[in-house]
Amino acid sequence: MSQNDLARRYGYFLWTLMQTGQLDLDAPRGAQVTSEAVAQFIARVEPHWSSVTRSQSVFKLRRMTEILAPEKDLVWLRAIEADLRSEARPKRRRENVTTNELLQAGEALFQEAENASHFSPKKRACLARNGLMVALLAVGPIRHKNFGELTLGTSFRRLEGSWWIILEAEDTKAGRVDERQVPEYLNLLVERYLATYRPILLARQAATSDCERAQAKATRLLLDCSLEVMSGPLWIAVTGEPLTYSAVGAAITDTVEATIGVRLSPHAFRRAVRTTVTYSGGEHRGLTRGVLQHNSTRVGDEHYDSDSTRRAGLELTAIIRGLTK
Repeated sequence: MSQNDLARRYGYFLWTLMQTGQLDLDAPRGAQVTSEAVAQFIARVEPHWSSVTRSQSVFKLRRMTEILAPEKDLVWLRAIEADLRSEARPKRRRENVTTNELLQAGEALFQEAENASHFSPKKRACLARNGLMVALLAVGPIRHKNFGELTLGTSFRRLEGSWWIILEAEDTKAGRVDERQVPEYLNLLVERYLATYRPILLARQAATSDCERAQAKATRLLLDCSLEVMSGPLWIAVTGEPLTYSAVGAAITDTVEATIGVRLSPHAFRRAVRTTVTYSGGEHRGLTRGVLQHNSTRVGDEHYDSDSTRRAGLELTAIIRGLTK
């Protein structure tokens, strides 16, 4: 429990007083911590904070008040704190999210974007982008930095009719080339994103329906002729700029929470691989290490080079698809 955290929680309390016009800047230290003010504070934050956060905040409000005004009688606040603590129920964290759940969530969101004619073009484009991000990271769980920096024509390219993620050795933590073929069942999503939704995001102004259709048609014609020579960042923000590292993480985390109810960072997609393999691919010795490019120090374990990593990725995507059918 740091001093900064105590000060921050106390600041939340003072902020509620300010919002209701009750903050007295000339009041003695701790004087405004009254039963009425604390009750108003709890009522104000209840719709937005979990029971655990409310309990912890009142506990830290009491500790800060004791520091500021050690002579103050806070028996009544300890009673409130005890009640909140007894009611606190931590949200259940799911550590067993599987890769196939993430894939299905991404595909479903992309389909929602396709059907959401009542949304603006930019809104639909963002939904499609986020759905593809979740689906693609599920089947190709590379590291957050590499995923956010995927670039058309280099690290994300089309070769002989298939899409590939290709990371050079100097760009990977393992120091090895990492090549992953995007499974065929995601090709349609990739090409719809590139043909229709990425151009909308690249446009600085919101597109009209007629403009969107014309732009999509022109881009599809271009794609038919030059899919292999497209360039630029894969992930585009609504501003037309490349998505930043933090924006990629936020989009993925928020999307997973909105679709399956669990907040997962991009890194957690790698844990999902272990869960999936444990539940459904346990007979595939070394598969998790291959997919995640982990070096093993255990005697007898297979050392995965770029070719065997590619095979591990194909095995995983086959397992995932089998689970989603």
